[in-house]
Amino acid sequence: MTDTTSHETLPGRGAEERKSVADPTTSGPIEVVAAETFGWIHPDVADRPRARRARQQNVTRFGLVAVTLAVIGVVVSWFGPWGAGFGLVGAVLGVVALARRAQPRGWCWTAIGAGIASAAFSAYWVLWALTQLEQLPV
Repeated sequence: MTDTTSHETLPGRGAEERKSVADPTTSGPIEVVAAETFGWIHPDVADRPRARRARQQNVTRFGLVAVTLAVIGVVVSWFGPWGAGFGLVGAVLGVVALARRAQPRGWCWTAIGAGIASAAFSAYWVLWALTQLEQLPV
């Protein structure tokens, strides 16, 4: 398994014209082939384990709940003032997740922004309803 030899058959010709590609750079122990192909590797570097890049944190349930509640709050507040509760709870959870540093920061800021937007949309609906009440005849 550590010997790398290859044979190449030319198309349209018989087995007698099989060309062997077995020169010193393509056959032999795999360590020799690798050293000749890629260059010599210092033994201290070759034995050292490779440093892994820190993985980016995945979104946990906490952040997913924060963003989901905030987005539900935005969607509901387009149609009436009832989405403010969902949005504000999502924004508070986003702030808590940002403080705990358990989430990627983008998810936290998304939850906070969507929660504030849902509160603003709901405030618009409340103000609109109050202006409509003022116009009613008494």
